[in-house]
Amino acid sequence: MRTKRWRPTLSTRITLTLVAVAVGVAAITAGTLVWNARLIILESRQAAIFDVLRVEAKMSVDALPETPRAADLTAASEEFSVPAVLINLRTGENGGTLLIDDIPEYLVQTLVDGGGVSAYERETRYGFLTFTAGTVVDAGEGGDQIAAFGVFDMQTQQEEIDRLVNLGVSIGLIFVAAAAVIGLVVGRQLGRPLESLVEVADGLGTPDQSPVVDTGYPDVNAVLDAMRNSEARLHTTIGQLEHSEATARQLVADVAHELRTPLATLVAVSEILADTESATPENRSEAGQIAARSATHLTTLTNDILELSRFDSNKADVVREPVDVAELWRDLAENRQWADVAFELYGDPVAHTDEVRLRLIVSNLVTNAFRHGAPPVEVTVWNQDGKLTLTVADGGPGVAGEHEAQVFKRFYQASSSRSGSESSGLGLAIVRENARLLGGDAWLIQTAGTVFAVWIPLAP
Repeated sequence: MRTKRWRPTLSTRITLTLVAVAVGVAAITAGTLVWNARLIILESRQAAIFDVLRVEAKMSVDALPETPRAADLTAASEEFSVPAVLINLRTGENGGTLLIDDIPEYLVQTLVDGGGVSAYERETRYGFLTFTAGTVVDAGEGGDQIAAFGVFDMQTQQEEIDRLVNLGVSIGLIFVAAAAVIGLVVGRQLGRPLESLVEVADGLGTPDQSPVVDTGYPDVNAVLDAMRNSEARLHTTIGQLEHSEATARQLVADVAHELRTPLATLVAVSEILADTESATPENRSEAGQIAARSATHLTTLTNDILELSRFDSNKADVVREPVDVAELWRDLAENRQWADVAFELYGDPVAHTDEVRLRLIVSNLVTNAFRHGAPPVEVTVWNQDGKLTLTVADGGPGVAGEHEAQVFKRFYQASSSRSGSESSGLGLAIVRENARLLGGDAWLIQTAGTVFAVWIPLAP
């Protein structure tokens, strides 16, 4: 089984980063300070050593003959405060309290070859820091040049340097500890708004909203607001989907219910028409008429459902153009044979709107009046003040109070108050959908009879 790799949290990473930065800064700072202090200590000590070496070498060599021998050089070296060796640069003879082999060869060569007047080297001997220095002096007036080398103890300076190093390490540790504390504090401070984000994110989709309102960080608050806005949009989308799903289920149920009656009728009459032995011509004629009415009803129902599906899918287009309302009515009345319907028009007969949708509105309202109402049917149109108002009144019994708020719903039929017919229950729904698509609305008015009214704004 593969183990889950550990990953540090943000606060842990911040703490580790601050500690790493502190270690780096402390190391660089302490190292720079120690190195500079070391150079200062050593160089100041070395300058003092050269001063002492020159003075002692001058005093010792002044007493030598012009051409000193090894014994003379050894005797003169005893005047030095440190182990020393003297070398006659002309003859090469040497002598002193220090062996010539104890002096690095390249230092000797530096003075013997005449390439310099001084030479030095720091080294650790037997665990102690020493400084080997050499200089050139003249043995009396006109005498040979003598190179004097001495080995000086620098252990005191080394101990001072060690103390500086320890102090630098201590300062570095203090820096690291302080950085760790600061990292923990900063990590916790940054972790609090993150905890708020987690709390809000965990509460998304639950009825109880998170109490977190202000974290003290404007940028984190902006993230919280964005999360809440996303949650609100998500709830809205879910609600719309649930509503669409419920509408779709209801539509399927209503369509199935509406299709069942005409289909059952068609099946029944098809059996009568298929019975060639017992069916009389009168039976077949009546069955044919019933089949024709059922087929017409199915066609109307199918067309209405297709029309509503365009609204639901936002595919219903609006084409506004000048429409002669009087001409539109004459065409409808002639095609539908509505000779006994009264029509009155007030205002300009030309309205700038969608002719197809206006035709659907008028057709469905008048058809509804014939199916569910009673004569007289009156159509009145007002084209005034930038809007078109249309009313269709009938002399029927009206709609019962409990059904008034439902008449514009799909597949709704107030059969208890309006005489039933071959209605799909979609006509008034199509009227309102078209009116709203054009920017208006439809409503029911009940006074002496039943009046359905529509208003739509007209394009300039």
